[in-house]
Amino acid sequence: MTPGLKILILEDNESDADLLIRELKKSELSFTAEIVQTRTAFENALENFDPDLILSDYSLPSFDAVTAFQIKQDKHAHTPFIIVSGFIGEENVVELIKAGVTDYVSKNKLVTLSTKINRALNDTRARKEKIITDEKLKVINQELLELNQELEVRVINRTKALAESEARFRSMMETIPQIAWTNTTKAEVVFYNQRWYDYTGLDKEQTKLLGFKTVVHQDDLQLGIDQFSSILSNNEGGEFQIRVKRADELYRWHLIRLMPIMDLQDQVQLWAGTATDIQELRLLQQYKDDFIIIASHELKTPITSLKASLQLLDRIKDQPSPTMLPKLIVQANKSLGKVNALIEDLLNAGKANQGQLHINPQHFALSEVVTDRSNDLNAEGVYAIVTEGDLQMEVYADIIRVEQILINFINNAIKYAPESKEIRICIEKENDMVKVSVMDKGPGIPSEKLRYIFDRYYRAESNDGSYKGLGLGLYICAEIIKKHNGQIGVESELGKGSSFWFTLPVLPF
Repeated sequence: MTPGLKILILEDNESDADLLIRELKKSELSFTAEIVQTRTAFENALENFDPDLILSDYSLPSFDAVTAFQIKQDKHAHTPFIIVSGFIGEENVVELIKAGVTDYVSKNKLVTLSTKINRALNDTRARKEKIITDEKLKVINQELLELNQELEVRVINRTKALAESEARFRSMMETIPQIAWTNTTKAEVVFYNQRWYDYTGLDKEQTKLLGFKTVVHQDDLQLGIDQFSSILSNNEGGEFQIRVKRADELYRWHLIRLMPIMDLQDQVQLWAGTATDIQELRLLQQYKDDFIIIASHELKTPITSLKASLQLLDRIKDQPSPTMLPKLIVQANKSLGKVNALIEDLLNAGKANQGQLHINPQHFALSEVVTDRSNDLNAEGVYAIVTEGDLQMEVYADIIRVEQILINFINNAIKYAPESKEIRICIEKENDMVKVSVMDKGPGIPSEKLRYIFDRYYRAESNDGSYKGLGLGLYICAEIIKKHNGQIGVESELGKGSSFWFTLPVLPF
């Protein structure tokens, strides 16, 4: 029994329509029927009722089955259309069937209706399945054709037709962004795409003479050869990573993939290879690994110190020393403060990376913030922190975030230029922005490192390893300034010192 069948009945005689419904019910079909008499009602039913089957009288006062069939064919070509009518003549029946009408049932022989309905539905279902199968086969055949183009070129001795197929295959390889090639089972390269020549800077003659060995990093060459040979021997394909030299002599990491092209006997006829630039992915992985090591080390140091202080406090808790107790508490608070600072950097970096670093701007005088933070950071009076410029300048910014930047800049000046006992802070107006510069007279920063200063996880190096931190401070500062629609930068000259600066809007942004 066909479940949930939707039947559209085109019949202007109510008695005949009722007779059809009774006959359908007797046949135990599970159906919903809609009866229409006019062309407009028929067209609306096709759109809204979306029938699985149409039963139509041959002739109606202002409409007929032939016209109804033609209308149905426009958007419901696969819906079965059965004419249920009185005697219309054998020739008319033949012509209707030739035109595509599914079947004809005489109103005098409605007993055959259910059989013809089931046959029509089965035929329709079979046609739909065949169409789907044909489409799938078409896709599969197209994919097989593309995969075997190069194989066919070798098997059929480069006939004209297969030469054109080879050209299409190579054209396809030219469209991909990776370096691509084909090689024989004996590792002889047959074809390189243009990306190879653009990347390596080699022309076809140089490539033929020198080959890939000249562009693979010497430390990776033997590994690459071994991996390449291993993949060719297993007939399953594979991948490995090596460094490949660019035309500007720079080596970049690439993921090498090799896949076999099989013939009809499942034998490897040719190999297709690609080289995908993964330099950035390798760097990100290295950054992550380095950061985990750095974070573990930096957090371990103050926690160890804090633990030691607490252990000593525990020992003297019953007989506290009036001199030792305050020192241990101060030391414990310092260690805890360092842990808090490191955790705060991690949280701020995470927020900045996710675009969740929020600011709460307000009007305030920059010189007051600079003076307050300078006094806090130089409580022992070791450094001379001089503020100069337009001390009345007001900005519209997040005062807490600006303090964070100033603290970072001044701490860096103290940390990386310990011999420079004078730190100058200059406030000056530039158009509708105010520029704050923190200047020291330390050793300066090499020019090749300046562009990395505000990168996440970047840390300056020192011979004695005394520079601490997660490499997040300046990155967070840059993100804060970005949120304020300002700019941040650094100017430095070896032996003369460095100037870290940022700009903020004078008026609301």
